[in-house]
Amino acid sequence: MARGEKVVGKLVSALEFLGSPKVVVAVLLLMSFTVTLLARLTPMHWGVYLNEFDPYYEYYLSEQLLAHGNGNYFAGVAWWYHWWFENPKPRDTLFWAPEGRDLRGTSQPGPAFFSAGVYTLLRTLGFDVSLYYVHAFLVPFVASLAVFTAYLLGSELKDYRAGVLASVLIALSWAYMYRTNLGAKHEAIAIPFMLLGFYLFLKGYKKKSLLLSILAGLSLGVVVLAWGAYVYPWNLLALVVLFWLFFHPDDTAIARSYVATNLVVTFFVATTPRFGPSVAFMSFLGFLPLVATLASILVIFGIRVPSSSLGAKKTRRTLLVLLVVLLVVFALGTYLGVFRGLAGRIMAVVMPLVREPGVTTVAEHQVPTWNQLFDDFQTSLIFAFFAGYLYFLKSKDDFNSAFISLFIATAVYFSASIVRLLLLLSPAVAIAGSLGLVEILDRLALPAERSYDKRHRGASTQTTRHLAILIAVILLLLFSPSILASKIPLNSHQPPLILTSSVPLVRYDYEYMDWLSALQWISENVPRDATIATWWDYGYWISVNTGRKTTCDNATIDTKQIQKIAKAFMSDEDTALRIFKELNVSYVVVFEPLQQLQLSNGLTVWFSMMHPALGGDIAKSPQMLKWIGLSANDYIYGYNNGSFAYLQQGGYTLYLILPANTPQALNATLYRMVYTRNHKQQVFIFDPFLYQLFGLQGYKGPTYTFAPLKNFELVYVSEPNGWVKVFRVKG
Repeated sequence: MARGEKVVGKLVSALEFLGSPKVVVAVLLLMSFTVTLLARLTPMHWGVYLNEFDPYYEYYLSEQLLAHGNGNYFAGVAWWYHWWFENPKPRDTLFWAPEGRDLRGTSQPGPAFFSAGVYTLLRTLGFDVSLYYVHAFLVPFVASLAVFTAYLLGSELKDYRAGVLASVLIALSWAYMYRTNLGAKHEAIAIPFMLLGFYLFLKGYKKKSLLLSILAGLSLGVVVLAWGAYVYPWNLLALVVLFWLFFHPDDTAIARSYVATNLVVTFFVATTPRFGPSVAFMSFLGFLPLVATLASILVIFGIRVPSSSLGAKKTRRTLLVLLVVLLVVFALGTYLGVFRGLAGRIMAVVMPLVREPGVTTVAEHQVPTWNQLFDDFQTSLIFAFFAGYLYFLKSKDDFNSAFISLFIATAVYFSASIVRLLLLLSPAVAIAGSLGLVEILDRLALPAERSYDKRHRGASTQTTRHLAILIAVILLLLFSPSILASKIPLNSHQPPLILTSSVPLVRYDYEYMDWLSALQWISENVPRDATIATWWDYGYWISVNTGRKTTCDNATIDTKQIQKIAKAFMSDEDTALRIFKELNVSYVVVFEPLQQLQLSNGLTVWFSMMHPALGGDIAKSPQMLKWIGLSANDYIYGYNNGSFAYLQQGGYTLYLILPANTPQALNATLYRMVYTRNHKQQVFIFDPFLYQLFGLQGYKGPTYTFAPLKNFELVYVSEPNGWVKVFRVKG
C-alpha cells in the first residue's frame, strides 16, 4: 500500500511539474518555433534556391568577403571596413556596367557578415557545407528566433501570457513569413534582434543597468548591419525617450540608459560604409536620436529641479526649444546641401504623398490596402489598435505604456505607406494584439472574481460571472482567426520565384522554368566580357547566376542609367542602338509571360494578359515611360480611358494589355522585341490576318503588324514557354 502511494505521489509530482507555468510556456515556445521553422523550410520541396532577387546579391557579397579575405573571415570583415581608407573607391563592373558599383559603400554588410561567419564556423567545426546552402538556410533559422524575443518583450511589457500569445502570433504571421522563408533576404535577421534590443532596453532602464543598455545597443547594432529600415527602431527609441522626458524631466535613469544604448547604435551607423558619419550626425535620419541624446545629457547634468513644478516646466520648455532649434538647423542645412537629404523610399514612408518614380515604379513600394492589412493580420489587428488606445491613455505615467502605444502607432503609420513594411508591422501587431486580448480578459475577470468572493452569492452575482465568461469566450473566438485562419499552411510551400519565372504559385509542376533555362543558356553561350541590358528587375539574377555584366539591377541606385535603359526600350531602334552602344551593351534580354490560346482552326494565338501575377515588361512599360516623363496613353491601348483590350472565349473574358496602334508604340524597341516572331510564337492576337481570313470572334482591341528588327538579332527563346528572349546587338 505504501509503495503504491509512493508511485502515485511521484506521478502527481511529475504531473504538477509538467503542468507548471514554466514548463507549459517552454513547450508552447518550442512548438511555435518548430511550426514557424518548418513552414519556412517547406519550399525545399522544390529544391534549395534563393528566393526573389536581392538574396542573390547578398550571396554575392558573402562570396566577395571570403574572396577578399583569402578564405579568412576576419580578414574579409577587415577588408569591408578598409573601405574608409581607400581612395578612389573600387567599383565592381559586374553591376551597373560600364561604371560599376561600389559594393561596400552601397550595401548592407550584415548579409555578408552573417552568412560568411556561419559558413566559416561550420567549416571550422568540420562540417562540409557550401556557402550557398548556408546563405539559404540562415534566414529561416534566425527569423524563427523571433518567437523567443517576442515572448521576452511581451512578458516584459505585461506578463508571460502576453509573451506566449505574442510568440504564437509572430510564428503564424504571414506578413513576417513571406519575406523570411528559405533563401529570402537577410532583413529577416533584423526582426528578432530588434525585439531583443527593445527588451534589453526596457529591462536595463528598470534595473538601472548600463550593461543591459549597452547590450541593447549591440542588438540594435545588428539591425543596423542587416536592415536598411534600422532607421525605424533607432528613431522609435528616441521618440519614446523624448516623449517620456517631456513629462518626466527628472528621470535620470532613462536618460542614462538611452545615452548608453544610442552611443552603441550610432557607432554602428557611423562606421558602416553605406551610412557613415553623415547619416549618423548630419541627416534627418539621425535627427531624433541626436535630439534625444542631447536632451538626455541635459537631464543627466542637472537642468532638472525635481522638487519644483516650476523647474519641471522650465525643463520642458528647454527641451521644446532644443527640438525646434535643431529642427530648423537641420531643415536649413538640408536645403543648402550641408546635411544629407532623405532618400526617396524614406521620404515616401515619412510623407506618403511625396513619391518619386523610383518609388512608384517598384511593386513592393506601393501603398497597401486596408483589405491587405486585415487579410495578413486578421482580428489581431483590432486588438492591437485597442491596446494602442488603452496604453496611450496611461502613457504619461507608465513607460511601458508609452513604448507600446508609440510602437503600434508608428508601425501602422509607416507600414501603411509602403507594402514591404508590413514586415515591420508584424512584430508590433503580435505584441500589441496579445496585450490587447490579455488586458480585456483581465478586466472581465475582475468583476467575476469579486462576485465569486461574495459570501452571499445571489442571482445577480452569478449572472455577472456567467456574462463575463460568455464575453470572454466570444473574445477568444474573435481572436482565433489570427491563429486558426493563418495563410501560412496554404502559402508557405510556394516555390521560389526564379523557378516559376516570377509567377507566384502554390500548385506547380516545373512548367515555368523559363528564367532558369535562359540563365543557363547565357552562361554557356554569351561571352564572359559581354554586357547585358535589361529592365532593372532581373539584373541580380543575370549578374550573379551567369557572371555577365548588367547595366542596371534591383538596387536602382543610378537614376540616370535607369532612364537611359527606359528611353532605349521605349524609343525607336536607332535611338536604342545609340544608347546601348554608349553603355557598351552587346546583348539585350526582355521578359514577357505571353499566354496562348488554341483556336478552333488549330492556330495557337499568343497575347499579353492583364494579370497581377503575369507582370512582364509590357506591364512594366508604363513605369518605364514614367521614368522618362512620357505618358502611357500613346503606348498602351485603352490606357487613357481604362477601356483595355479583351478576348471573350467559352464564356470567359480575358483582359489584355497590348501596345496601342500609334507610331510611338509600333516603333518602341521593347514592344518589337517582345513580339518578335520565333519558332514558338508565330501568331499574335493583334495580327490583322486573323480577322481577314478567319474572322476571329470575341476580340476587342487593336490590329497591326510590327516590322522586323534590323539592329537586334534574336538568338535565344527560353524553354518551355518562350517568355525570356535574348537579342544580340548588331554592329
